[in-house]
Amino acid sequence: MSDLKKKEFIIKNMDYNINPNKEGAIIAGAYGIFGLLWIILSDELLLTFFQDVNQYKQAQTYKGWFYVLINIVLIYYLVWQRSVRIKKALRDLNITYGELQATCEELVSIEEELTDQKKFNEKIFMESRVIMGTWGEDGKIKRINPYAQEILGYTSAELVNEKWVDVILSDELKEVNSNRYEEISEGIHVKNHAGQLLTKDGDKVDIIWNSSLLTYNNKISEVLSIGTVITEQKVLEEKLRKVAYYDHLTGLPNRICFEEEVKRLIDSGEKFALVYIDIDNFKQINDTLGHSVGDKFLKHMSEKLIETIKTESRLSRLSGDEFAVIYHKTEKKELEDELYTLTEGLGKSWEILNHEFFLTASIGISIYPKDCKDLTTLFKNADIAMYKAKKEGKDRYVFFDEDILQDNTENAILANKLKHALDNNELFLFYQPQYNLDSGKITGVEVLVRWRHEDKLIPPSRFIPIAEDTGQIYEIEYWIIETAIQQKKIFETLGNYDLTISINLSSKSLCSDTNFYNLEKLFLSYEVDYTHITIEITETAIISDINYAVSRLNKLRELGMKISLDDFGTGFSSLTHLRELPIDQVKLDRSFIQSVEVEDSKEVVIIKAILYLALDLNYEVVAEGIETSDQLDFLKKYKCQTGQGYLFCKPVPIETVMAGI
Repeated sequence: MSDLKKKEFIIKNMDYNINPNKEGAIIAGAYGIFGLLWIILSDELLLTFFQDVNQYKQAQTYKGWFYVLINIVLIYYLVWQRSVRIKKALRDLNITYGELQATCEELVSIEEELTDQKKFNEKIFMESRVIMGTWGEDGKIKRINPYAQEILGYTSAELVNEKWVDVILSDELKEVNSNRYEEISEGIHVKNHAGQLLTKDGDKVDIIWNSSLLTYNNKISEVLSIGTVITEQKVLEEKLRKVAYYDHLTGLPNRICFEEEVKRLIDSGEKFALVYIDIDNFKQINDTLGHSVGDKFLKHMSEKLIETIKTESRLSRLSGDEFAVIYHKTEKKELEDELYTLTEGLGKSWEILNHEFFLTASIGISIYPKDCKDLTTLFKNADIAMYKAKKEGKDRYVFFDEDILQDNTENAILANKLKHALDNNELFLFYQPQYNLDSGKITGVEVLVRWRHEDKLIPPSRFIPIAEDTGQIYEIEYWIIETAIQQKKIFETLGNYDLTISINLSSKSLCSDTNFYNLEKLFLSYEVDYTHITIEITETAIISDINYAVSRLNKLRELGMKISLDDFGTGFSSLTHLRELPIDQVKLDRSFIQSVEVEDSKEVVIIKAILYLALDLNYEVVAEGIETSDQLDFLKKYKCQTGQGYLFCKPVPIETVMAGI
């Protein structure tokens, strides 16, 4: 249309003076004036030159012919002049007509284009799969497309002339959007604005909005709002958020989510306790029955934790078999009550595929801000406390304190020194005799390892846990067993075939395929009477998977060895172990023996029951830690066959034992 505005029609600017009346008057006037002047002047002129009548008549004849000639020329000129102008006018008129025709065609084309554009816009409005609507300054809806009607559940008649703020917005969003028109009219464009609309049924639909003004002739007419439904995107975002912040296996918050919550609490200055939970012996489940069973176990554990932990506490699965809880308490007594509830809620066993696993957890607690001021140190301290719980025998909780850091430093130094203990011949064996309680004769010895470093005797309770943590226990235990077998060979050479040697086997070696295989080869390499070798295991060595332990112990029994259950009564489900394990002997823990002097104590009742049960099952009972005559009398009274302790003899070198045989 801009080209049309620039054009000025030539016909309006043409001034050819082609007027029929005017043109006729000009020609008639010119001819009349010329004829009148000719008549007057030609006669006078002829009279002047011709006096003779005959000559005058002859001249009149020539004058007439000349007049006709001049009239012809004059008429020709006048007609030619007008014809030229008419021709030029016709030419320009044709040009103008052509331009007018082109302009007309352009206008027709524009009109058709506008019509098509209008149809196209209407098609877009009617068929687009986005919400489209227009509304005025008063907030009333003027028009809404079918897709919007489909999504919102309203008909056009139900929405037009209704205020959209009142009809399709929730109460909490009405006030926020009440001045939306003023913002848009002031040039504040609403672009990619996330919000929700209410359907007729009251459901909420997530929308991304874009709104702008529609103007006609530089006057604001109405607002066009276009909304894209993003419900599916929201669902996808929620799925991605769950992937990012929640554990896919248990559905619990993951480490990222948990750390963000801890950061939030630290930033707010709130006091709280971080409880780090590690499931004991989880690796044994994975190694025995595979990761799929391990996953089922983790789901079981998470369900138990969810049932036990109060809703205001934040539970998370950090990784593997590690969980963490935030307690909004910092007093030790309150936390101990919570931890007691937690450990009791886990239960004591879990059965699957004819396997029974006993559930215990090692727990470390770090308190903010008492123990630290930042997230990293908080996690590190809780982790340190948890490993301290494992070292102390698992199935317990430990609060972090600075002494643990000092112990860790000392342990690291001791671990480095322990690496060279065998090479430097710093390890040696002591033997504690075991006696028949009725006859008082030595029936065997228990092998005990000792470590002398820099003229200082380091007790086994100090270095054995370090050896287990560092993996040095395998080499040390191999040396202990080989040295003990060699001593057994010496006993036999001296004729002491009936003297039994008891050797402790750690849970590490019992559960390690490679190291247990190495021990099997070691046993097969010596020709000794294995019926007088007893392998002592603790309940903690087999509670993770009884079936796995049974298969290993049966291999030792096939060689002729006896199996003794050490520290009996201090672990879990001991009666179950008596039924399922291939054992020949039980050893009463010293903690029971020390309590037998108290009449009618629980310990006394337990010992009596164990002794009666062992007799019925044909198990030998060995009491350790006998220190008084009263203890000895009690044990003899209730038919305990064998015992050891300071009442008889402390652990001593083999030469002392041999001298007493």
